[in-house]
Amino acid sequence: MMKYLIVLLVVVVVGWTMLRGSRRQPSPPKRSERPIAAPQEMVVCRHCGIHLPRSDAVAGAGGMYCTEAHRIAGPRGP
Repeated sequence: MMKYLIVLLVVVVVGWTMLRGSRRQPSPPKRSERPIAAPQEMVVCRHCGIHLPRSDAVAGAGGMYCTEAHRIAGPRGP
């Protein structure tokens, strides 16, 4: 008779633990530690027409260029 009480006690404890675990609220997702970068102003290369961030562009007399070689070549004609 004692062994049935022990088995019943184990079943009740396991059931209670499983029920308690399913009621828990899921923790909110953690935010990344890295701050989100601000958007950058985009410019157009006067030679080839690609868009690139202003911080990566090379300034020239005719406008902004993607590389030093395109700055030297100058703006492309129509």
